[in-house]
Amino acid sequence: MVPCRTICFLAAALALGAPPGAHAQGRPLNPIGRQTLDFGALLPGARVTVSRLDPANAGQFEVRGQRFTEVELVLTLPSAMISARGAPLPLEFGPADGGVSNSPAITTSTAFDPRVPLRWILPNNGRAYVFLGGSAVPGVNQPGGRYTGTIVLTVAYTGN
Repeated sequence: MVPCRTICFLAAALALGAPPGAHAQGRPLNPIGRQTLDFGALLPGARVTVSRLDPANAGQFEVRGQRFTEVELVLTLPSAMISARGAPLPLEFGPADGGVSNSPAITTSTAFDPRVPLRWILPNNGRAYVFLGGSAVPGVNQPGGRYTGTIVLTVAYTGN
């Protein structure tokens, strides 16, 4: 087995055309990583896919900002997780591996392609929720060890 428990999350808030920490009508954007994308223990040569609808293993972010404003969500996705010894473990993200919702209920999310920026209007409470699935694709000779990677969610007000 190849243990690879997590992919870490980082979140960044930007306003397009303005410095980090910029506000829309006085309220800063605040993206928060809530849960890591977890592929569990892997076997060499055995692909593991985590659905964006999997409440226990899908990655989860919460975005807080000014209500009724449009934001752009950009996920920076790694092509592989890396072990402490530098061995890569390939990752794949497909056209429906992202989900976004105005509710924290993962089953209410609308699918989107996490490889492509997404524009979303924050609802009356100013919160949106982003969910992420994907696939880990260990090779048949994949070395054992702990593998980690980083996914970055960048959120910016669009000015629309």
